[in-house]
Amino acid sequence: MDLANYVPSAFTGLMKNASELITFAYDVPFARAVVFGVPIGGHLFVEGLLLVVIIFLLSQKSYKPPKRPLTTKEIDELCDEWVPESFIPTVTEEMKKEVPVLLSAAGTHTIINGKEVVNFASANYLGLMGHEKLLDSCTSSLEKYGVGSCGPRQFYGTIDVHLDCETRIADFLGTPDSILYSYGLSTMFSAIPAFCKKGDIIVVDEGVHWGIQNGLYLSRSTIVYFKHNDMQSLQSTLVKVTQDNKRAKKLRRYIVVEAVYQNSGQIAPLDEIIQLKEKYKFRVLLDESNSFGVLGKSGRGLTEHYDVPDEDQMRTTPSCKNLRTP
Repeated sequence: MDLANYVPSAFTGLMKNASELITFAYDVPFARAVVFGVPIGGHLFVEGLLLVVIIFLLSQKSYKPPKRPLTTKEIDELCDEWVPESFIPTVTEEMKKEVPVLLSAAGTHTIINGKEVVNFASANYLGLMGHEKLLDSCTSSLEKYGVGSCGPRQFYGTIDVHLDCETRIADFLGTPDSILYSYGLSTMFSAIPAFCKKGDIIVVDEGVHWGIQNGLYLSRSTIVYFKHNDMQSLQSTLVKVTQDNKRAKKLRRYIVVEAVYQNSGQIAPLDEIIQLKEKYKFRVLLDESNSFGVLGKSGRGLTEHYDVPDEDQMRTTPSCKNLRTP
């Protein structure tokens, strides 16, 4: 066979077959056929073929590599290569810092590292720490009761001086009774969840301290914030809460504010808050932690400062942070 003549003729035959295939594929969508008297277009044939291919592919099982257990050697190699991540970051020289050490009582002036300094970090706002009368009272109490009850109040930690102190605080504030907490923040931790339950509405100042925020979280109530110490924002929030919620009248509703805000030092306008709570039928939970012993003619706090009576609709919760002593 002449190879020179065979190659061109083979190439020509290949091109002819390819041309016929392309022509067939192009003419299929436009082709027409009649099957049992029903005309079928060529595009339906192509679409049907694609559908069969798709169904075939979906019905196939996905490929999964065969599973086999690791050998002892492989396990040992993985264990040798594994490096546990450190629980703490690497301590650098910049992170190392000596803690200031007090060498005296934390009064208005104190000694740190042998140097006398002015103390701006203490909660001894009234300067009662180190008062001679209080020191004498603490000394006699230590001699009689020791350093503490070493137990919770409701179990075996209630001492007669606790009850006496609660009675005196209630008489001073003009309330039926009071509860004494050994930790100031725990006052709002328990007071808010005690009065407010799931489903209740609490409108609260956005500038309240961390203790109140945790009490709000524990209450599981619906929390709505208004702008810090802004009475127009409070009023608009109360209007929105009462008008948009059809069930608002059936729910318990509270306004939570601080008398003197721990984070800003601003005084809450209690007289305006009382007017708004009366108008929109809310109760007020007032934290007087920083106003007790400071505001008012006799130090009874913000309620005395604004001459507001302690009504049933208003709960005053002073944690007496200002009266801290050694």
